[in-house]
Amino acid sequence: MKQISLLVLFITLLGCKKEYTYHNNMQADVTFLADDKLEGRSTGSEGEKKASEYIVKRFEEIGLEPKGTEGYLQTFTFKPKTDPHQEVKFTSADSTGTITGHNVIAYLNNNVEQTVVIGAHYDHLGYGDEGSLYRGEDKAIHNGADDNASGVAMLLDLAGKLKTTNTGNNYLFIAFSGEEMGLLGSNYFAKNPTLSKENLNYMINMDMVGRLKADSTLAVYGTGTSPMFKQVLEAHNNKFKLIENESGVGPSDHTS
Repeated sequence: MKQISLLVLFITLLGCKKEYTYHNNMQADVTFLADDKLEGRSTGSEGEKKASEYIVKRFEEIGLEPKGTEGYLQTFTFKPKTDPHQEVKFTSADSTGTITGHNVIAYLNNNVEQTVVIGAHYDHLGYGDEGSLYRGEDKAIHNGADDNASGVAMLLDLAGKLKTTNTGNNYLFIAFSGEEMGLLGSNYFAKNPTLSKENLNYMINMDMVGRLKADSTLAVYGTGTSPMFKQVLEAHNNKFKLIENESGVGPSDHTS
């Protein structure tokens, strides 16, 4: 009799699991990721680790399945190219000169055949290094609010909205690292996917989506990679002045 009671109690507790309720958290997401405490989120740094932990927490809050190789994380390593005539700036490398980065991957399984990948890189330039436009002598934290805390915030917002609305697709959400060093995280995922490529139908990548010009110009790459994309944009856009690029190649992770 006690065993039956315990079983009923266990089933009851499982049934009481709290359902996710969507709320707009984009400003808080950008504020955390662009904070000085994360020191610019350079790949392999302590700031990148804190950012990845935050994204994991947000995926858990939304109720998404982990789809990395270690929970939500997919680890990759690389040795950065260095110029012997310049000061070494990669302080996050280990004794062998290897840097470890982490993609953060979550899955929304709606039990259908078609899966859409939604990606955004969360790393930035740290204290500058290569790619920085800063020309001051003192090192300065590059917070990366637009590049690309904005894209990650939108990714998380879409995850929350899609969790509460079954659109007939599965969704794989990927926060890439290593983008600023050469699309390293996305390239690693493309070669080592955590979900069969046969199940991946489309990829939407968001990079620097936090600011618009006064005329609301928005650049959209890859419009020629599917016959549907231009139709979808035309049907749903009534606000932005679109600059369309048909090529699937560009300066961000969709290229991988």
